[in-house]
Amino acid sequence: MIVKKRTIPLRILIDEAVLRRISLNHPKRSEILQDLLIRRAGFKGEQDMDYYLSLLNDSDFYILQDLRIPLGKNHFQIDFLILSTYFILLIENKNMPGIIEFDPDFNQVIRTYNDKIEIYDDPVMQVKRQLIQLVHWLKLNHFTIPPIEFLVTYSNQGSILKNPTKNEEIFKRVCKGGSVVMKVEEFKSRHKSEIFSQKEIKKLIKLLIKSHEPEGSHISKFKLSPSDFLQGVQCPSCSQFYMERISGSWHCTSCGARSDDAHVQAVMDYFLVGNPSITNKQLRILLRLTSDKTASRILLKMNLPFTGTTKDRVYYPK
Repeated sequence: MIVKKRTIPLRILIDEAVLRRISLNHPKRSEILQDLLIRRAGFKGEQDMDYYLSLLNDSDFYILQDLRIPLGKNHFQIDFLILSTYFILLIENKNMPGIIEFDPDFNQVIRTYNDKIEIYDDPVMQVKRQLIQLVHWLKLNHFTIPPIEFLVTYSNQGSILKNPTKNEEIFKRVCKGGSVVMKVEEFKSRHKSEIFSQKEIKKLIKLLIKSHEPEGSHISKFKLSPSDFLQGVQCPSCSQFYMERISGSWHCTSCGARSDDAHVQAVMDYFLVGNPSITNKQLRILLRLTSDKTASRILLKMNLPFTGTTKDRVYYPK
C-alpha cells in the first residue's frame, strides 16, 4: 500500500519554468537543460520502479516514496522506504543505461555509455549512509530498531550490471528493477519475528510523513537576474511570446492560436523563478497588459491567496 506518493520535484518545475522564460541563446541555458534532463531521468526511474513494487502484497507493506527527513542541520533522502511489521527496506533507485561496473575497492561505479566513461560514487555506500541516518532518527524518536535491509535498484532496461570482483555484497544488494520482488521475498523469509504492531507502524508512518521536508528552490545557483526573464504570455501552440488579450481571451499574433487561460502558466512561472508574490502592477508588466481592471479580474479569477486591501493587494502562490 502506498501511504506517501511522490510529487513532481520542485527542481524539475523550476528548471522547466526558467527554460520557458530565458532566451534560446542565453549562456546559462545548456547548464539548466542538463540539470533538468538529469532530474527528469531520476524521476522517470522512480516511476518505472512503481510497477515492480506494485507486485508486492498490498496488505504486507507500506510504501513511502521520496522522503526527505531533517536530521540535525542536514537532511537524508530515501527514494523508497518500505515498512512491514517485521523489517524495513530502503531502496536507492538509479536510472542509468549502459554498462555499470562496480568497483567496491574504491567505492565507485564506472559507467560506459555511448563510448564515454563516467565515474560515480558507489550507490551501495550511499544507501548505507541513509540506513545509518534512519537508525539515528528512529532512536531520537524512541522507536524500536527493527531489522533494516537495503537495495540499490536499476530500473532502466538498458542497464548492464557487472561485478568483476565478485563482491558478495554487490550480488546481494544490487539488482535490476524486475528482481526486487524476489529480493523482498528473501527478506520476508529471513525475518520471522514481528517487531511492530499495526498501531506502532501507523504511528511511524504518520511521523515520517509529518517530518518530510521537500527540497527548496535551487534557482540561486544559476545566478540569474530579473532582466534575464522574458515578459509576456507564451503561446501554448507555437511557444512564442506573441499573445495579446482581446475580448477576455489570449490570441497569438504568430500562429493564430486562442486560449482562455494561457496566463496561468505565466503567473506560475513568475513564482517558480523566485518571486514570492505578485501585485497588480507586476502582473501588468508580466502579461503586457495596460488595464489594471483586467489585471485585477485575472488575479481574482485565479483564486490566489492575498493580503491587503483592494488598492495595495499582494497575491501569493497556492
